[in-house]
Amino acid sequence: MRDIKELIGALMCVTGGGEIAEAEITDLAFDADGELLAALNTAYIGLLEFVHDQGVRGADPDLDRKSRGELKELLDRIVVLCDPAAP
Repeated sequence: MRDIKELIGALMCVTGGGEIAEAEITDLAFDADGELLAALNTAYIGLLEFVHDQGVRGADPDLDRKSRGELKELLDRIVVLCDPAAP
């Protein structure tokens, strides 16, 4: 569960306007089942794409906002899957 929390932390960082290093993502490993596993894998790939697109995002504020918004949606989905009572 620790690495799921670290993945959520990385998502919170970037959705809050921060940047992360590729090494912070590639070191993560997580174990889950079903929809949660699918959501975590999608978020993991999304974070890798986010890092790789840093130069392009830096030159295009609209793309940056869109990328962060997509990651926010993934974060929200993961939160709901981890805690169905969450808003």
